[in-house]
Amino acid sequence: MDGQVRASQFDERQVHIRGQVAYHALLVAVGLLLINACLLVTDTVWASGFVQNLFMLFVTMAVFSSESILRGAYFGRTQNHWAMICVLGVVGVSMCVSRIVALSSGGGGAFTTGDSIALLIAGVGFMVTAVVGVWKERADGAGGRRR
Repeated sequence: MDGQVRASQFDERQVHIRGQVAYHALLVAVGLLLINACLLVTDTVWASGFVQNLFMLFVTMAVFSSESILRGAYFGRTQNHWAMICVLGVVGVSMCVSRIVALSSGGGGAFTTGDSIALLIAGVGFMVTAVVGVWKERADGAGGRRR
């Protein structure tokens, strides 16, 4: 129990913000699932099934992360978002670079062109989320110290 953070350690504002962020991410996920289902019903194949699921997951994660950063929600003992920002930035850059290299070499590797473009868009979403996070953390002056 020493290293765990309990909900009772957060004030009511933080609990409310975290609930709203999770609710909005859930709405985005449900919306993406409905859009994907409509596309599948009309026989529109925009990516393979695996990449469709990854894309929906990545977009939902980007929305959740962006809103968490922008609204100042925190989930652990530290009250800054630098770790999440760094992970999103690295993942976004690596996804974009790998897909650009694959597309420019004429093949998508194990992915089709639609898959590569979907993953490229998701990577750009992660990079945008990281940039928004850096901007927000700099604007708040939280550069690595606790609030």
